[in-house]
Amino acid sequence: MAAANRVSADEIRARLAARPAYRYGTALDRAVRLLGEGLTSMLEARYFLDVEQAHGIPGARRQVPVSVFGRKFLEDCSYEHLGIPLIIRLDGRAYHSDAETAFRDRRRDNAAELSGTARLVYGWQDVDRAPCSVAREVVAVLRREGWQGPTLRCRKCLGP
Repeated sequence: MAAANRVSADEIRARLAARPAYRYGTALDRAVRLLGEGLTSMLEARYFLDVEQAHGIPGARRQVPVSVFGRKFLEDCSYEHLGIPLIIRLDGRAYHSDAETAFRDRRRDNAAELSGTARLVYGWQDVDRAPCSVAREVVAVLRREGWQGPTLRCRKCLGP
């Protein structure tokens, strides 16, 4: 999987191996592993770690190409590979605040609805402050669409 700037996780891994004495080697290794999973932002990483993994939700496919009204877009998370028509869009404020992006996203939402694909949209505050609530909503749609797998209660769900 390539990053937005077209540098692959494997290439980054090879460069790190060629010069291994990094002060933050463990953190860099983890970041490259997440990049290899298709995660391209901190919001996507937090969703993957704090929502999916922490709650036992099956892993989505990341950066899935879709065509909407003749234009190609990448969806952040898709559960179609499980036979479940669900897209999760993770909208960071930096890239989703202008009018053109809002219009494009509405068209994507409408196209998903017309194709019978459920769509949930979350931002940084949702995932950061309420990952358990996000997980409950995602699981509700997964279950509605037929997924019967087990879930987990994370540390936050269990409370102090």
